[in-house]
Amino acid sequence: MTVRKLVAAVLVVAVVGLVVYSFLSRTSDGEAIPTTATPSTTSSGAATTTVPTDVETVERPAAAHVAEEVARQGLTVAFTWYPSIDATQNDAYGRARSWLTDKLADRMIIDAHTERGPSVQWAEWGRQEAKIIADVSVECSGCPEDTDTSVQRVATVKQTAIVGTSTTTVEPDTTVWVTLVREGDRWLIDDIRY
Repeated sequence: MTVRKLVAAVLVVAVVGLVVYSFLSRTSDGEAIPTTATPSTTSSGAATTTVPTDVETVERPAAAHVAEEVARQGLTVAFTWYPSIDATQNDAYGRARSWLTDKLADRMIIDAHTERGPSVQWAEWGRQEAKIIADVSVECSGCPEDTDTSVQRVATVKQTAIVGTSTTTVEPDTTVWVTLVREGDRWLIDDIRY
């Protein structure tokens, strides 16, 4: 019985160690942190090891992560449509209002549009009682530098039409450029450009 406990404890420690090592050897973007060390010697001949630093492994400030999450959540709500009950996608912007600045909410609720807005397809989805579900990824390739009060990102919106038990990918994906601003202690979407 004690041998079993010992084997179980060793296995648990090994699994935990593997998980911790995997976690610590990755950045938040999933890229491996360089693990090679560069040996060097001091003037006395003693060997030292220098671990290289990689600028790309430095994490973005926590505020940027919060802003990105606000963008992802707000855009997910804004691009999730219910054509059988929504008159247009403007209704979805109304549901996303808590993620938007007042200025943007007022503009988008009145004047929301995309290339595939209310159309023949919208009417068909309405008849089918389809739900158009959005999956949003937020990236920062080539974005301007973040400030304490403003963050700009690029978002890709992938939508799926669900009718009953069948699903269909809505083509093409939608790309939007998003500006977020800090208002007090909250980040809000201030601009969405197609």
